[in-house]
Amino acid sequence: MASAIILLLVIQSFFSLCPPLAENYPSFPVQQDANHSEIDDSLKIAVFVEKYVSEKLFSGTILVAKAGKSVFYQSYGLADIHKKIVIKNEYHYSIASITKLFTSIRVLQLVEENKLELTMTLKDCLSDLAIPGSSDITVHHLLLHISGLPNEKNESYKKTMDPEEMVSIAMANESGARFGSFHYNNIDYILLGLIIERVTGNSWKEEIQTHILDKLEMNDSGFLEHNRYPENFAGTFSYKKSDKPKKDPRFYIENFYAAGAMYSTASDLLKLDQALYENILLNEEMYKLLSQSYSEYNYVGYGVWNYHYPFVPSQPLVMERRGGIMGANTVLVRLPDTQHAIIILSNNDQFNPDSFGDGENLREALMRIVAR
Repeated sequence: MASAIILLLVIQSFFSLCPPLAENYPSFPVQQDANHSEIDDSLKIAVFVEKYVSEKLFSGTILVAKAGKSVFYQSYGLADIHKKIVIKNEYHYSIASITKLFTSIRVLQLVEENKLELTMTLKDCLSDLAIPGSSDITVHHLLLHISGLPNEKNESYKKTMDPEEMVSIAMANESGARFGSFHYNNIDYILLGLIIERVTGNSWKEEIQTHILDKLEMNDSGFLEHNRYPENFAGTFSYKKSDKPKKDPRFYIENFYAAGAMYSTASDLLKLDQALYENILLNEEMYKLLSQSYSEYNYVGYGVWNYHYPFVPSQPLVMERRGGIMGANTVLVRLPDTQHAIIILSNNDQFNPDSFGDGENLREALMRIVAR
């Protein structure tokens, strides 16, 4: 045991410098390994990450925890590629579509408070907006991305727009999807943000701040705006098939609103993970709704994906939320059966949060180490 701890410390000191599943997989009994310990996991993670970082140009923070306690917590790369500022664990990242999880949690809180119903339609909630199918599209449809509404275009982020304008412009686009079929887009969650505002009389930001961030003392999380970033922020950059990284262009990230405009840290996201176990944010009934999986819609849930990971014998239950905007590539993976959490916050385009079945992918390799 002592030698294992020494090896771990040596390795760590060296380091200091939406899954589309094809079918329902059968359940296998969980195989308990008597020699499986957090020390073993830490060593295996450290060895894999050392190799991965050196080969894949990873930049960001990796936090693996069990029952709220870190098993592995390290950062790599640069927060500013020109100033050569090295990333540290406490650095802030754009979390992109992990923002949607916060929005879905607040929606479920409002359902719990009897201020909102999942069956309410866009016509009920936002009657002043001209939205095709508003009499049929419900809050439930928006949460699952089955509204059939169109995506916004990249041009929508070249100037500041309020959410209503984002929706209005997007409605002129071709959808390419039908009502009731899975079609991932940001507009669904922008509409949910507007619904939160209409129901409460407060801004979406105020509602997330008061009912989630303040409640959990997530003091290192907040909302991004064009050219206004928190201190110790990991600025994003991309290689785009080149060997020379370039800073991502500054765009009006606030336009992502309830779909992707937040920032956070790995340790703050771990607070969110733990709060979901402890029913601090949602009661058992609402957490059950968050955990429900809709296999007919690519295993999507309300702001998350819920599925059994089929590539290890135990086939663990997974709840995860991924995000990606240019160089901001992030993921929060929750393994409820063992209370493991895997949080990866990257500020470049070398980490792919959307793999499935790739054992060399950072996210999936860590899942396989802790889940077995």
